[in-house]
Amino acid sequence: MKALTDEHRMLQDSIEGILSSTSDADAVWTQLAELGMLGLTISEADDGAGLGLAELLLFAHGFGQAGVSTHYLGAEILAMPLLAAQSSHPAVAGLLADCVAGTRIATLALDDLAPVTATRAAGGGFVISGVKTLVPSGSKAGIIVLSASLDDAPALFVLDTETDGITRVPYEPAASGAGADVVFDAVGVDEAALLAKGDEADRLIADARARGLLAVCADMLGCMEKLLDLTVDYLRTRQQFGQPLASFQVLQHAAVDMYVELETARAMLDYGVRLYDAPQNERAHALDAVKFKLNAAAKTVGESAVQLHGGIGMTMESLTGRLFARLTADRLSFGDSRACLARLVANDASIALS
Repeated sequence: MKALTDEHRMLQDSIEGILSSTSDADAVWTQLAELGMLGLTISEADDGAGLGLAELLLFAHGFGQAGVSTHYLGAEILAMPLLAAQSSHPAVAGLLADCVAGTRIATLALDDLAPVTATRAAGGGFVISGVKTLVPSGSKAGIIVLSASLDDAPALFVLDTETDGITRVPYEPAASGAGADVVFDAVGVDEAALLAKGDEADRLIADARARGLLAVCADMLGCMEKLLDLTVDYLRTRQQFGQPLASFQVLQHAAVDMYVELETARAMLDYGVRLYDAPQNERAHALDAVKFKLNAAAKTVGESAVQLHGGIGMTMESLTGRLFARLTADRLSFGDSRACLARLVANDASIALS
């Protein structure tokens, strides 16, 4: 990531301080709320901090380094900026303050195996049916913003997850930040639940996906940085044939390859951040290239870290093993390599991928 300002360093120090004191996701979330570190991109008029994407990614990067899973992706990255963009909407009134205070958790549900549909009810309002998959923090969120097809156009709705007809199927382990499938069985909502429709909904969804992709990439970068540090320390301290592993040239080369992949990934993430405000199509192509490269770097760095650690690197008791598992999940989130490359080829996007 690009050079930090003094303000960013102070924020980074605060993040590291919180994460060094506890790894419990609920405790981290409570501390973030108490320190006013939720609602970073929400305007000060709505009790937020009025900051931007760079600050969001600092947090994502810090969580990746520490290997801590929280509600950050679903709430702070995806849902809250979207709700803030619709802050004048009647359904959003009061929600933002609760989200900033940490008393309610919001999430955004975009993925489904078959499109979730919303139909107009005879007496007014809408009926929503379908299943949303891979909903971040879906097991704990109290507010869900979901995409649906309404009148053959994209639409966004906001619902309380305790609404009749909503069932959650959490993934295991059911930790605080655990995702879930969310089933909507003919859920009736009133007109106020409709946040946006058509081009406006399409824009909000595209912006959210872009933020999510960049946040996952920042998380991956943090993971890779920590894995390289852990690996170099291990090579320096572990003895074999009476000398440290770091003295063997073939292992030095492997560590250098990890470093090169890491620095390339860092440059690609910076490129993606610069393109965040570009026209939607241009941004989408650029971010596919960013995710493609980060996925490749994560594979190299993660697998090399495990191999150089030996058997201990595969255990969940080892931070190396946990970070490798996290990287593997991140590689599938917001576009695996095959999907990213297919879109780039289909659009004849001319950008160096290796």
